[in-house]
Amino acid sequence: MKLPAWFARVRWIAALPVLVFVALGAWAFTSPVGASPDDNFHLGSTWCAGGDRPGLCAPGTKPTERRVDAGLVRSGCYATDPKVSAGCQADQKLFSENRTVLAKHGSWNGGYPPVYYAVMNVFASPNIEVSVMVIRFVNILFFVLSGVALWLLLPVATRRPLLLMWTVTTLPLGLFLIPSNNPSSWAITAVPTAFLALYGFLKLRGRGLQRTLLGAVFALEVIAASGARADAAAFTVVGSVAAIALCWRRDRLFFYSLIIPAIMAGVAFAFFINAGQAAAASEGLRSGDGEPGQRSFWGVLVGNITRVPFLWQGAFGGWGLGWLDTPMPTLVSLGSTGVIVAVLFFAIGKSLRSRIWTAAAITFLAAAVPLYVLQRNLNYVGEQVQPRYILPLLIVVAGVILLAFERRRVTFTRPQAWILGAVLIPAGSLALFTNLKRYTHGLGDEALINLDATAEWWWSMPISPLTVWVVGSVSYTLVIIAVLYLSRRGGRVRAQQTISVSP
Repeated sequence: MKLPAWFARVRWIAALPVLVFVALGAWAFTSPVGASPDDNFHLGSTWCAGGDRPGLCAPGTKPTERRVDAGLVRSGCYATDPKVSAGCQADQKLFSENRTVLAKHGSWNGGYPPVYYAVMNVFASPNIEVSVMVIRFVNILFFVLSGVALWLLLPVATRRPLLLMWTVTTLPLGLFLIPSNNPSSWAITAVPTAFLALYGFLKLRGRGLQRTLLGAVFALEVIAASGARADAAAFTVVGSVAAIALCWRRDRLFFYSLIIPAIMAGVAFAFFINAGQAAAASEGLRSGDGEPGQRSFWGVLVGNITRVPFLWQGAFGGWGLGWLDTPMPTLVSLGSTGVIVAVLFFAIGKSLRSRIWTAAAITFLAAAVPLYVLQRNLNYVGEQVQPRYILPLLIVVAGVILLAFERRRVTFTRPQAWILGAVLIPAGSLALFTNLKRYTHGLGDEALINLDATAEWWWSMPISPLTVWVVGSVSYTLVIIAVLYLSRRGGRVRAQQTISVSP
């Protein structure tokens, strides 16, 4: 019996959230405790977010210190040297002996907004390895549920931009950070989600349940982003302004609708000014290598302007993962960068002028903000400011441009879809393999292929590193196939709901 054409679409739609969860879950297993940037700070902050608790966090000798398990602050023994595997954790018996140390750096001194740490503290326990994995999977679930909520609530025509936005912008840095213990996970998930939720909220007219739920999703995502990172709080305001500009209408209902983003902008501002990161943005960061006092203001500025694209490309494989110590193969960096440039170039040719100008304005901010922070202390690109800080903003830029796919006639040809898949699938698999190899064996032996052979580090579970790589690669492959299939099919079928488009 021949199945109707819609059945294949429904099948892929139903499978996609599960496939995304499995693919990100594989990435969660590829990294040991302490692998994401500054985890010695973030893990200690998470364990101490609930105050003094036996077995988790105790007062230090000074008000600015806390006494925590050594595994929280010393787990990054492999950091900065890609040839050193995570086997050093077992060598130092970080998780087999209950040793405590003084942690001098943590968010208890007011450096970060408190929401992320407070939520994740619920899952903290004396068993650090288990708690770390639970937190990672909670972050994966947050990402998947955010995407599912948007898929169900957005106008049908906006679903293709939603899928493509995440597909072309998350390889490899997003795939690494979303299933991590870093607050950047929430920033990467929540800032673009808040933008699209508000966009859908403003596009829809009336007072129906769909519109109300989109407003609720927007508010929740703003709180999540603002409660994770101060810069993410500012980026939610940027995304809100972009959504308002794209949906602008001169009618009473639209102006009433602006009450919600205005309130949430106030919430974001409150988080921003009460976090230590805001001071870093206004006063600059600590200097990197070299003597800033001997540097020329104009020399640093010109040098940084020419290097901003390098900072952007760092989100797509140009910089290393982890503590910037896991370099990505050329196939990953060129493939990921090439895909996003090609897809956005294609979409710009189909975009409305208002969307192009909006994307250009956000792109300008994605350059101006890091330039300002770097210039305050005469730092060069590569010192202090990392690609993960601005990745949420870059995803919003892509989201604005990819709204061109709301039009039914805008779609990829079959050869274009095949080329995108042929680049993304091997690049994603290779990125996963490289990250696994870096922590199980170190990156010294380029000829090593069998990840199960003489692995120096791995989790205490029956699933081997090679199995994780196979499962993750297959899942990611199916995700790409599903997205490209739905993107092409969505362009050939009549949209079930008409939305107004600004001239």
